[in-house]
Amino acid sequence: MQNADRALSRIIRSLAEERGICVQSIGEGWILQLTRGETVRHVYGYAFDLNTAATHQIACDKAATAEVLAARGVPHIPHRLFLHPCMARFVPLKGNWPGMLAFCEAAGWDVVAKENAGTGGRGVLRVRNPVQLESAVYSLFARSNSVALSPYREARTECRFILLNNRCELAFSKVRPSVIGDGTSTALELLAKQISMGGFTGDHRRLLENLEEDAAHALAQIPPATTEFLLNWRHNLGQGAMAKSIAPDSAPEASDLALSAAKALNLMFGSVDVLLTAQGPQVLEVNAGVMMEFVARGVEGGQEIAERIYAAALDQMFPPVSA
Repeated sequence: MQNADRALSRIIRSLAEERGICVQSIGEGWILQLTRGETVRHVYGYAFDLNTAATHQIACDKAATAEVLAARGVPHIPHRLFLHPCMARFVPLKGNWPGMLAFCEAAGWDVVAKENAGTGGRGVLRVRNPVQLESAVYSLFARSNSVALSPYREARTECRFILLNNRCELAFSKVRPSVIGDGTSTALELLAKQISMGGFTGDHRRLLENLEEDAAHALAQIPPATTEFLLNWRHNLGQGAMAKSIAPDSAPEASDLALSAAKALNLMFGSVDVLLTAQGPQVLEVNAGVMMEFVARGVEGGQEIAERIYAAALDQMFPPVSA
């Protein structure tokens, strides 16, 4: 998808025209420069310049987010930062391995390894033994200077809360793709049957295009009859999960937690992902950008929802002119 084809770009242009705001696309469409009178504001990617620089930097850093939430007493999934050896002046003289191994031991060898600043679930790997840890870290350090380790938390549901100015504008759960076992067919065969009967959807495409090695291997399993088999342990929308709108008051504890996380980071406009675990809701990560491509294209009434939220953000950047 070209940057100009993003739902955000189309919506912002329409909203801006209604408000007398001039929009200039720069940086190959990744940056929108908005001008009205002497006021110039920007949208970079999916980040509106409503958050402070420090808030944006913290939200883009998984380990830093966890540190801030811990300091404020907000329930969250811990993330531990490890730096590439090329940043030797910031790496302990004993190296990363002792700390990594100790972290995994403390987490019972069920750990998630990821790029500390990654997005979309790409390169998010589940680690259950030292060999998998070594493989994951080599892979991640090949494309990033920082890796975060976090304990794996079993959670049927992950919710995203889109927040603006201490108010929840939208809440949705991420429904992972699944098949129902018949006791004889592999998960891949069941998926093929599902597609042949219901058609090839965007969710299927995202799942298959972004399969990590562990998820690909899981497709060879034969799920027991009548049982639901999740095709990916990751909840990411970019990897096949489907956004399903929920009322914030249907999960008040999680909604309140998301607002507490935003307050802890001084986040004015962004989103908070919350895992609903057996130990209660826990913040997984905070995002300073608000991407609603999947909402606009895949949720009933999603276009209108995205327009409403982006309009509210735009009005924060350019307060309505008094008559």
